[in-house]
Amino acid sequence: MPNKRVDTNSLPFRVEMAKHESFKPSDFSFKDFSLQNIGFYLAAYLIISLFFVGIGSFLVTLPDFWRGVLLGSGISLMVAFGLFGPKPRKIDVAALPQPSAEVRAKCDDPSCSLVEAVKAYRDETGLGLFEAKAFVDSYRASKRHLE
Repeated sequence: MPNKRVDTNSLPFRVEMAKHESFKPSDFSFKDFSLQNIGFYLAAYLIISLFFVGIGSFLVTLPDFWRGVLLGSGISLMVAFGLFGPKPRKIDVAALPQPSAEVRAKCDDPSCSLVEAVKAYRDETGLGLFEAKAFVDSYRASKRHLE
C-alpha cells in the first residue's frame, strides 16, 4: 500500500505528513474505554478527593459547612461515576470479518508483535482499535489452544 501524503495549505506554514492508515477519529473517544483501568481511575479519584477533603479538614479557617460540602461532593461524584460511568462492551468476534492470509501470517508469526498484527488487521478491515485487538487476541488464543 503506497504511503499517501497529506498537504495542509490552510496553515500559515507548509506541513506535509504521511497519512496514518490506521487512524480513526473514534480512537480518541470513550468508545474504547476498558474497565480493566477502572481501578486506576477510582484510585486516582479517591486520592485526589481525599487530598482536597484533607485540606478542607485541616484548614482551621474553613467552616464545617464547607468541609461537609467537599466530602459530600466527593462521595456523590464517586457514586455517580459508578452508576453512570462507562459500561463494558462485549464483542462478537465470530461476526467480525475474517483476515486475509497476510494478516493471519502476521498473527501466527511469533516475532510479530501484537501492535503490528492489530495494525495490519485494522488497515485491512477498517475496524476500530477495540474490535481489532479483540479479534487478534482471540485468533492468537485459538492458535495457542490448538497447539
